[in-house]
Amino acid sequence: MLDFMDYIQLAFAEGTQWNRDNSYSSLTATAQSLLDFTTPERMRIHLSSLSTPNFATSYTLGTVGLIEGSVSYLYSNIAFEDTPSKSALIPLRKLSPGYRQVQAPIAPPVESWGWDSILDGAKNNGNGSSTNGQKATLLHATLHLPPPTTLNALFLRRMSPTMQLSLAVSSTRGPPLSTSAPQATLLTQLSHDTGKYSNEYLFSTDNSLFGWRGLWNFGPDPRYHNDAPRLSLLSAGAEAYYSPVSSLIGMSTGLRFSTLPAATDPKSSATTTPISTFPYTLTLTLTPLTGSLSTSYSLRASPNLSFSSRFGFNVYSWESEMVAGCELWRKSKKSNLNGDDDGLEWARRKARAWEPVTIPPTPELPQAREEAENQESVLKLRVDQSWNARLLWEGRVKDLLVSAGVGLGPSSFSPSSYANAQSASGGQSSGGGTPGTSYWRGVGVSVSYSS
Repeated sequence: MLDFMDYIQLAFAEGTQWNRDNSYSSLTATAQSLLDFTTPERMRIHLSSLSTPNFATSYTLGTVGLIEGSVSYLYSNIAFEDTPSKSALIPLRKLSPGYRQVQAPIAPPVESWGWDSILDGAKNNGNGSSTNGQKATLLHATLHLPPPTTLNALFLRRMSPTMQLSLAVSSTRGPPLSTSAPQATLLTQLSHDTGKYSNEYLFSTDNSLFGWRGLWNFGPDPRYHNDAPRLSLLSAGAEAYYSPVSSLIGMSTGLRFSTLPAATDPKSSATTTPISTFPYTLTLTLTPLTGSLSTSYSLRASPNLSFSSRFGFNVYSWESEMVAGCELWRKSKKSNLNGDDDGLEWARRKARAWEPVTIPPTPELPQAREEAENQESVLKLRVDQSWNARLLWEGRVKDLLVSAGVGLGPSSFSPSSYANAQSASGGQSSGGGTPGTSYWRGVGVSVSYSS
């Protein structure tokens, strides 16, 4: 489940109409959301609040061996007045990434969208405008405790309709008795997105690493053919890194084919019949230097059920990887308040006539429908070729957002570690297996509340 601060950052991207899908770093985001999810570690509690439309705070307390936690603050000159901030109202699908429907690339807003007001600071008109005479800017800082403390900070600024600057700093302080200076790393990223293609330029002070990422979308250019119907999207991209200090070189390339929403919509003006019954996404990535090849296939079988699989192969070592996963969404029974007629409304009216219950007036039905639709939960499952499995449940309990998960599967370890574990436990095996195999990988629960 996404942290509250990550949720606010996504709202910032939506408010400034920044397409996060049009990036090489998001090429395999759909498969990663379904296959690479993490389960909570032990017990963790999150308390968050959107104190003002421009300022948010978050506090985390966890028990992982020792008591640890973090304090986070976020400020943006883009007001989040229309962004739900209470945990009882935030749509769960925004906090629990699942199948990610790729959207058609659009041309960046230039004149018709009112960028003069956004970048020059006119009054907030509800479309993400700035109110203090500055360009759209976001500041975020997180301090992890106890010592040795780590400070993570982010500075995000929209330079123009097609440019975005990001500065990320990570600083770790040494042990309490250490006199060494804190170790700090700065990552600078400049993104340029035209809709047709995107480029990202990166520099990290860690080993003076330079990087570039690019993505190209085949088909009509949205800058000149923005109204052209699109049923599918084929994208190709690549990335390259070089460090003159450590002589480190890295590169990769990839392809993505994904159906767009119009492909499965029978009412679309693009075609009279949909070209696909189910939305799906195919990806292929290649790392030439290491000889790694990876393919993934993700499918949304229904609005509440998605599947994904990934196969990786290395031509140098003959090692392979196979992972399969799925997610199942479930709505509460209260979602029957959506007003859809299933042919039994006449029976419900007869039953109400014998019950001493007043029917809520019509103006309250939209609010009740919205609250009912938020009563959702999701179950995610992931299994690899070694039978290592992860099971994750995320849902809503009253006004709390709860995430609970468990990891199961065999995991080899040395006989010496097994002997130490037996000695520490008085000869009692906690895993229930034999030396060299462990079946219980970990379990945890995370509880979040925001106001």
